[in-house]
Amino acid sequence: MKIKELRLLNIKIIKDGDIVFEGTTEEIPNNLKETEYKNISFEGVNVVVEI
Repeated sequence: MKIKELRLLNIKIIKDGDIVFEGTTEEIPNNLKETEYKNISFEGVNVVVEI
């Protein structure tokens, strides 16, 4: 599944331990939308995506 398919969620995208994006899925930069993710977890009301 691709990141762009996670709609209407607050999301934090982490790459190599660093946050590369934090916001809603509608605001994800185009260069990250097609990225495959390795792991998804929940942190409070946010979805944490590791790429």
